[in-house]
Amino acid sequence: MPAMGIPTTLMFRVVVILFAVTTTAAAGNTTGSPSSAANSTSSPTKNTTAPLPPFGTNHAVGDGTGWFFDWKANASAANYSAWAANRTFYLGDYLSFKTDTGNTVVHTTNATVYKLCSTGVTASGGGSGWKPEGAFLAVMLTAEGANYFFSDAWNGEHCQKGMRFEVSVARGRGLPSVPPSYYEPLSGAAPAGTRRGGTGTVCVVAMAAAFAAFVFS
Repeated sequence: MPAMGIPTTLMFRVVVILFAVTTTAAAGNTTGSPSSAANSTSSPTKNTTAPLPPFGTNHAVGDGTGWFFDWKANASAANYSAWAANRTFYLGDYLSFKTDTGNTVVHTTNATVYKLCSTGVTASGGGSGWKPEGAFLAVMLTAEGANYFFSDAWNGEHCQKGMRFEVSVARGRGLPSVPPSYYEPLSGAAPAGTRRGGTGTVCVVAMAAAFAAFVFS
């Protein structure tokens, strides 16, 4: 019997319409939108591995200026700290110093030695009539992390007036496979002419002769 006087035919039609609407809505919810389908489809994997850096890059310290002290200006011939700040360094790279025998190159990983501009040994120029001779030196970077370079000539005066710089050495490809006689890592046994301090190794290179750079293919 029809409820509340509503015809049976009308009630049937209402039920059918409600059922159809409910079924359509449910079907729409289970069907992903184009954007959802696109999001669920994984994109092709991209190779994000950075290429390895070049091996054995040579960095000419001071570029064309070289490694010198300008006596007229009473300062370093170049801003060596600024020079180093604009470059990236890796293990196995070389720092080449175009200089003369009136300067020295001190290479250390000891921040205190670098700050003091001193290795504890007096270094000065020659006597009266002495003239410096041209020299060239290539130093391989063999210690990862902070490396310090300075000239301790004239009791550290050169260093105090700008002949100093710091480089941060990244691993890159690692050290090259070359004969041990080509270089001596700071972390290894101290070679002749190297003084080892309590908190690090200081390698002092006197400019008494020319040194050849090693080139690796």
